Amino acid sequence: MFRLDDRLSLCASFVREGVSLADIGTDHGYLPIWLLVNKKISYAVAADVREGPLDRARMNTERYGLTDKVKTVLSDGLDNITADEADDIVMAGMGGELIAKLIDRTPWLRDSNKNLILQPMTRAEVLREYLCKSGFCIKEEKACISFGKTYSVILAAYDGTIRPCNLKYRYVGKLDGDKSAEAKRYIYVVNEKLKKKLNGYEYGTEEYNSVKALISELSELTDTEE
Repeated sequence: MFRLDDRLSLCASFVREGVSLADIGTDHGYLPIWLLVNKKISYAVAADVREGPLDRARMNTERYGLTDKVKTVLSDGLDNITADEADDIVMAGMGGELIAKLIDRTPWLRDSNKNLILQPMTRAEVLREYLCKSGFCIKEEKACISFGKTYSVILAAYDGTIRPCNLKYRYVGKLDGDKSAEAKRYIYVVNEKLKKKLNGYEYGTEEYNSVKALISELSELTDTEE
């Protein structure tokens, strides 16, 4: 049996026992297959927007004898998946802006019984802001390091409460106060990107001052160096 990398392992750790799963952007289907082989979930929908990844997912599903447990679906996001097919929804390996758009156009995700497990590759700050302003609660967030790169995985669910989302929360979310090496590394990487971003703002403007203050604040959260 294959092993999941640290990024997908962290996603898997947020999945609830015994649920049905939708894996959006499934690629090879590794995550649902691993969860089924390890008897953590009961059923999975493996979805992708392209036929190539779905073919690979079907081949792997057959290899592990799980064709009766995995439904492969050609779908742009959750467009071709119904509410009764998934309790937990994983969206991993895509940009934060895209994840926000896919959630926004899927009304049935506004259900407190549905768990969203989200791993943005870029623009995580856009996703956090969207969740806060759209009635989704970020219940938990953890960081990991996989193949030398740092990632954050967000566990969220809808509760209808609109929450404030200041600049710091947009960029580090619930990793603020997390003392793990992975969280510190994530915050360090975010801060380095903010330092480069600062050069694009006009000196002394409100945006410049806000980002500069955040850089100083984030520097205190990590002692990690390159």
